[in-house]
Amino acid sequence: MVSTCSIDRVLLDLELLLLNSFRYRHVPCRDRVRDTIKRMKFLKTFVMCARKSTQSNDLYSQSDNVAKKVSLPSFLSCIEDTFHKYEEDIHSLSLRSKAGKRLLKREIQKQIELLEQEIKLLKQEIIQIYFALASSRSLQSNSWMTDDELMEFIDFILQNLADLTNGYMHRKISESSIYAALTSQFQALEAKLTFFKSFIPFGKLRGTVDIPALLLAHFEVVALNTARLSYMCSFWEDEDLHNPEFCSMIYEQQQKITPVDFQVYEIYMDVLRATRSSKSLHDRMRDKQILNNFNDSLISRLWELLCCNSSFVDSMKDEIEILYAGLRFLRSILREQQEKMDEQNEKIGALLSEAGIIICSPSLNRVKEGEVSFSGSTEALDCYDMLSNTNIHIKHFKDQISGSSIIESLPSFHSLRAPEVSKTFSHMLSKGKMPIAHEVMVGLDDEVEKVIERLVSGTKQVEIVPIVGMAGLGKTTLAKKVYNDCSIIYNFQIRLWCTVSQKFDMESLLIQILCSNGKQSRMDEELKNLNEPELLHKLYQRLKTKRYLVFYDVWDIKVWNELRISFPDEKKGSRIIFTSRSSNVASQVEYGGKPHNLRPLSEKESFELLLKKVFGKEDCPQALHGLGMEIAKKCRGLPLALVVVAGVLATIDHHIWVWEEFAKSLTLTMVSGTDQCKNSLELSYEHLPCHLKACLLYFAAFREDEIIGAKNLMRLWIAEGFVEKIEGRRLEDIAEEYLMDLIGRNLVMVSENRSIGGVKTCYIHDLIFEFCKGEAKEKKFLQVLRGYDELSTFNEPPNLPRLSICSSEEDFIKSKLFCPYLGTLVFFDATPGRNKFKLLNISFLFCIYKHLKVLNLEGINLRLKELPTEVESLLCLRYLALTAWKMKFIPPSIANLSHLETFRLKSGEKISLPDSIWNMKKLRHVHVRRVCLPSNNNVAEILCTLHNLDTLSTLCLFRRGEENILRRIPNIRQLKIFNCWGKRRVCCDMSRLECLESLTLGGYNFSGSREHVGLSFPRNLKRLCLSNLGLSCRKMSLIEQLPNLEVLKLRQRSMDGQKWELMEGGFPKLRVLTLEDVEVVEWREVDPDSDDYFPCLQQLKLDRTYNLEMMPSCLGRIPTLETIKMNVCGDGVESLVWEIAEEQKNYGNENLKIIYGKY
Repeated sequence: MVSTCSIDRVLLDLELLLLNSFRYRHVPCRDRVRDTIKRMKFLKTFVMCARKSTQSNDLYSQSDNVAKKVSLPSFLSCIEDTFHKYEEDIHSLSLRSKAGKRLLKREIQKQIELLEQEIKLLKQEIIQIYFALASSRSLQSNSWMTDDELMEFIDFILQNLADLTNGYMHRKISESSIYAALTSQFQALEAKLTFFKSFIPFGKLRGTVDIPALLLAHFEVVALNTARLSYMCSFWEDEDLHNPEFCSMIYEQQQKITPVDFQVYEIYMDVLRATRSSKSLHDRMRDKQILNNFNDSLISRLWELLCCNSSFVDSMKDEIEILYAGLRFLRSILREQQEKMDEQNEKIGALLSEAGIIICSPSLNRVKEGEVSFSGSTEALDCYDMLSNTNIHIKHFKDQISGSSIIESLPSFHSLRAPEVSKTFSHMLSKGKMPIAHEVMVGLDDEVEKVIERLVSGTKQVEIVPIVGMAGLGKTTLAKKVYNDCSIIYNFQIRLWCTVSQKFDMESLLIQILCSNGKQSRMDEELKNLNEPELLHKLYQRLKTKRYLVFYDVWDIKVWNELRISFPDEKKGSRIIFTSRSSNVASQVEYGGKPHNLRPLSEKESFELLLKKVFGKEDCPQALHGLGMEIAKKCRGLPLALVVVAGVLATIDHHIWVWEEFAKSLTLTMVSGTDQCKNSLELSYEHLPCHLKACLLYFAAFREDEIIGAKNLMRLWIAEGFVEKIEGRRLEDIAEEYLMDLIGRNLVMVSENRSIGGVKTCYIHDLIFEFCKGEAKEKKFLQVLRGYDELSTFNEPPNLPRLSICSSEEDFIKSKLFCPYLGTLVFFDATPGRNKFKLLNISFLFCIYKHLKVLNLEGINLRLKELPTEVESLLCLRYLALTAWKMKFIPPSIANLSHLETFRLKSGEKISLPDSIWNMKKLRHVHVRRVCLPSNNNVAEILCTLHNLDTLSTLCLFRRGEENILRRIPNIRQLKIFNCWGKRRVCCDMSRLECLESLTLGGYNFSGSREHVGLSFPRNLKRLCLSNLGLSCRKMSLIEQLPNLEVLKLRQRSMDGQKWELMEGGFPKLRVLTLEDVEVVEWREVDPDSDDYFPCLQQLKLDRTYNLEMMPSCLGRIPTLETIKMNVCGDGVESLVWEIAEEQKNYGNENLKIIYGKY
């Protein structure tokens, strides 16, 4: 028997070399080593196969129409001798890399090139031998492999196919559509081989101890043809892969590889009909695994049938869907530990045999392979009868296992539907009765002082200060108060914040920490391509030489154990503060000081917090004091329970009898013990109007601890139909009232406010998240699936309204979900790291889920350059969100989505929307990083306008067609523009957009001045952000005169010139002014003695303003000024700011806040 020792040893050393290339950066040629390893694995598969075939007689290979006899033992010996020559040199490189020694690129290149030359010299003969072996098998009725050897061979081939799809080919193919097409073909081959691999042990389990030789020979032929095709693909170069004929050839070859051939179908049936022997060949758990594997293969093949378009399948689709659901039910049973396992395994095996006979039938396989349909034929009727009978048998088994009530169709969700909103809208809070939404902290001032004292004083060594307490006690609130305290900001050079959920991955966590100083958008590109060790090193370098403060909320000690190497101890007094529910976690942490055990609020403090959250600055009626104290007492000092209860009290009448009834319902048991917060949440939830219940439960669709954009959340609510339509009012305004109501009830928390009011981002407490997830599942409102176990065993009810999935790419594809009546699908990536879930093909989503109203795939990265035309089948779609960094093209068929309201696309490319976009009359929100709208001078075309379009970003405007485009979006309210006129000319004529309230205008980076064509802004503008505009300081008066402007952000190169002189009476309503990276040196008013400047200014933000030497003296006298925020400004600027603060103090404003750091 020929050995593969040389190949194995060379392969092992190459893998060690590759591993060390990640560990040590001084190992070059990583990609070439990786590719050589892949080809060595393909070669190893051949050697394994050929070794089993050495007894084959009269094997002939065909070359140039000449038959040549092949001696496999001699050929294998030649391969062994060939690679034996390179063992020593490759092993030496491996040892040196393991020792951390630097390797020269030419050393590795030389060895890799020699290996590749040898492998390529073997290529043609190996392909010919594979073909010869397959041809000889197809002519014989016996097998030269045992079933165990065949399964081992199949495992090798499956690994080769996985290598082809896992990046090997992707690095060679620039066109993602080609890569997607090839991958789908390789996945089809994987499915066929996986079926064989599961069929053999299943057949033996069911009583066929020896699989018939003819069937094994058929399996061998399929395996050999697959091995040959995959081996050929491993050698194709770039020019082959980009050839359009290449995919066609692969498809044709793949179609010829058929697992169920008509010649062997009857043998399949004999195996599947066999009666199981009385004694199991394996232990019970092994039997279950065999059944489960075969069931998975059947589900996969059935899923493919459901996804294909065929009149034959359509004629019996209901029965196929029932069978699909039945097999998924059996999968869930097989995953559980059941009594009477032997008996159940026997019954499940019999049911799977029945299902296998149907799914392997020639009729269905011809349909699946794309051949003609047979609707209405005798064959179709026979197949339908078999389906019906099998479904009856599975239903009978279900009834025995679960009881008949379990398998009845689950009712659709009615209690939270939008039509009922109108009945409950009268319960909406009036503005005068809105609960207190701002964060209130009571009774913890002494706790704050103690923690601050521990942070700013004591040892110079790095120290950890744990804050420990039960859920809902206010740990994070206390930490935030400490984190933002002025003395903390002053004492620490760098502050970082992160939150660790129960399920986390280290790469995402590290990125969150590195970006927590507010510069995420700038660091994103730098960080997203780093792996975990590089991110750990990045964090270490960032903190080194600095006095730092890091906050994080931690569930498990392993989080700290993995992170601690990134926190340097430079003896500068750095501190790490973390919150945890577990004292055990705190006690196990290295460098940990004594835990700060957070106490519950006293009865007096509880009462004070309750009143502040209910009444705000108003006084509580004296008659309610006693009842209020009684209610507060029952909350047992838990701030979360108190604020949730306060949220209910604020919405009911403030009469004694109403509060008495509420106090009676709030029994001591409802808010005591381990469930005190949960029960108070249930109470608050029951007091919500129906439409707010739906809005709250919708938070379960997101991930735990996720910070959610408020505007996007409200658009999702609108798309779902939660928001009532009221004539004369914008749906977005009504949705905002809903959000503010939930915030006022203390069920939703504000993460970040907008500069002039309103919520920018929000989140919910993790206890509220768990409550929403459980309640949403119980009410059949939303199902949340996390990981393969939940995905694979989930039995879809027929009218499931919403599904939120957090999964890896592999687990999602394996699960084969089929929910054709689903209304909402939200997807997140569960793969450790960022953007690891890269779905190649989403056409099947459009083919299956045709009733979707909401499709949110922003959480995964689609490897697509164009949106599939099948998107047109989603006729009910209202909300579409995608991430596809390489996408460039949107098909005209998108216009068939006549109900689409929101379209979001994250792409690194410039997207040109089709002409048909102008026909999408319901479109309201378009968010693409760079989007081009079609411009046409045709009069008929110009008449097509998007009257409902409300927000658009970021629109690329060109010199030609700019006027036509702006005319066709007349009611736009929020607009972001990237000016593509060129580096020297800018178009700024926005005057025709009378409804425009928010405008962001940018352009190409440049130096020097620019020509401004038709500079004009609409008078209703409230928010203006400029960058790279190069507007002369003399023309700033055009902006100063805007009567309704409330927010102005002047960023890099927004102005040209060093002297900005304010006109008197300018900025009459401006509340927030930001100067970021501007080059102004002198900033002053025309008349320093006049007070007619900035009459409403509240916030001044200065970011990287190094050159400013003069600021308007009026800033020292403005009575409305509340804060001045500085970030990375020069000493001169800081001096000017403190002069303003001193003058403000002289004028009686002692509350002006000067804040340092990123805001």
